[in-house]
Amino acid sequence: MPWTSQPGGDVNLSISLLKRIVEMSNDMGAAEVRVADFVSGQPEQVMHMSMAALSKECDVSDPTIMRFCRRLGYEGYQDFKINLAQTLVPSAPFEYEQITAQDSIENVVRKTCRNSLNAIQRAQEDLVPQQIADAGLLLAKSDWTGIYATGISEITSIDAEHKFQRLGMRCSAIIGRKKQWMHTETAKPGEVALIFSQSGATKQMVEIAMAAKAGGMRVVAVTAENSPLSHQADVLVAVTPYEHTELMTPLASRLNHHLVVNMLVTSIAVAKGSEFPDQLPALDSWQTEKL
Repeated sequence: MPWTSQPGGDVNLSISLLKRIVEMSNDMGAAEVRVADFVSGQPEQVMHMSMAALSKECDVSDPTIMRFCRRLGYEGYQDFKINLAQTLVPSAPFEYEQITAQDSIENVVRKTCRNSLNAIQRAQEDLVPQQIADAGLLLAKSDWTGIYATGISEITSIDAEHKFQRLGMRCSAIIGRKKQWMHTETAKPGEVALIFSQSGATKQMVEIAMAAKAGGMRVVAVTAENSPLSHQADVLVAVTPYEHTELMTPLASRLNHHLVVNMLVTSIAVAKGSEFPDQLPALDSWQTEKL
């Protein structure tokens, strides 16, 4: 039976289908592998392509497309496309359920998980892969990277510092207004300022970006598109912020900044020529001793 989504199903169905395609590609011939690679990389585009167009794009015959679909358990190409479309449709709008003091603990658990899933789902829709690639390339070439943030975004900057240092990068999370100004005053060409800001309107972060650029640093900003900070960036990684704030938990959109850090780690590793961007054998020395 083909893998299909059920009414009200979870958002991970599309991931499961695409994961199956990737896993099954190990047993496919070269022609089918080209189809699998394109479908797994461009599923939204495939939904709008005829079989002839997909055949031409992958340089394969129509029977190869049919063989690929049937391998996955579908009767034909249209059946496969219908199921692909169903699994890629979000289970719900990108809504954010505010948590209040009146919520039961059951509602707190449900809303927290749902908000996180929706935040990740929206990131997948909104993030521009080329922006991640451009940022990773610039960071990979930097002589030293200063990672700047304020408020709750400081957690993201520390996370980035830890992961980048594990890649062998010279970098530091600069926390506190005075330290940030001290470092930007000595900024020089060859260095990069990586700045995290949800709104992109925090005066301190915009001024840090301006000071860093004045000293010759390049600026990578992970922030809202068309924000004051984004206009100071040499490379922007646009992350759509949630409009709602709440008293009981941090904004779910912070989670997407952490996702961007993980994406940058892989992008930097690839730019540096690592053969294992997901596993990074170089990280073995960072493993902690277990009891």
